Amino acid sequence: MEKHLVSKRSSWNAEYPVIVGESDAIKSVREKIEKVSDKNVTVLIRGGSGTGKELVARAIHLRSKRKEQSFVTVNCAAIPSELLESELFGFTKGAFTGATHDKPGKFETADRGTIFLDEIGSLSLPLQAKILQVLEDQKLSRLGSVNEKPINVRIIAATNSNLEEKIINNDFRTDLYYRLNVISIVVPPLRERKEDIFLLTDYFMDKYCSELKKDRVHIDDSVKEHFQRYHWPGNVRELENIIKGIIALQKTDMIYTDLKLKEVTDTEEELPSSKSSDLYQVWDNGKIEQLIEDKRNLCLKTIRGQYIAEVEKRAICKALELTRWNRKNAAELLQVSYKTLLNRIEEFKLMK
Repeated sequence: MEKHLVSKRSSWNAEYPVIVGESDAIKSVREKIEKVSDKNVTVLIRGGSGTGKELVARAIHLRSKRKEQSFVTVNCAAIPSELLESELFGFTKGAFTGATHDKPGKFETADRGTIFLDEIGSLSLPLQAKILQVLEDQKLSRLGSVNEKPINVRIIAATNSNLEEKIINNDFRTDLYYRLNVISIVVPPLRERKEDIFLLTDYFMDKYCSELKKDRVHIDDSVKEHFQRYHWPGNVRELENIIKGIIALQKTDMIYTDLKLKEVTDTEEELPSSKSSDLYQVWDNGKIEQLIEDKRNLCLKTIRGQYIAEVEKRAICKALELTRWNRKNAAELLQVSYKTLLNRIEEFKLMK
């Protein structure tokens, strides 16, 4: 899905994938790709779901000296933890029930090439330790084997979670973090590069009109305005799916009522964050006076705690509403870890 950012318009294109856009943020991403591609160091790509992290990793690989070798992708969050170890490191015959033959893992498949570990923050601590060992020793052993095999692979990792917070919560190893974060590339969310929206829209229009053998769709001015106001929690992937859906439905014009974003953009509110200037309004004077008049709750610390809890609850409710209860996207909007959001939802007893 993230290959959607490839553009035929850019001079940066040639045989390599590129990222569509003329915003400063995207130019910065392209510049970093240029600088790090030929350097044999690990890279940590950060950004929300649907922003194009895999594309950045692929661009780095294809501009490196390893470009003739394999580029292997692994979504660490999509594979159950109990299966991920054998998927990454392979296994020998008899290593476990059902292991009827030897099988190489993704690291071996990527030997002399690049392995892209997406959603690295979802790895269990034991798997983090094994990957750290591969980084340090350049060797690995298959599940069920005591023999070590030399391996020459470049690791590019990606995450949409806050690894620093995971380190504080003892969910991510500090030593692995520093080994992965030699070079960091941040892929901006679409809401922070809105000047690129129509370049992307045009690209997707060309792409899917060609694939589906349809005529181009006229985009109404109300849609253009709508796109600029929308916060795009699903980022570029969400924009792509909207354009593809309109073309697939054989529409000749894209108008405001064709979109399914109305309930989000009509609020015209900023994203929930600690910087919102409107959060102070969640309590009216009556509620504050009621607390003060009750001598048992006169403690300033108690009042402050209840106020902050109410603000957090309102912000979480708004984020869940904006993302249609997609808790992963809501955590991204709130700039907290997925685990923290789940804890708050349970604490506040929030139900869909």
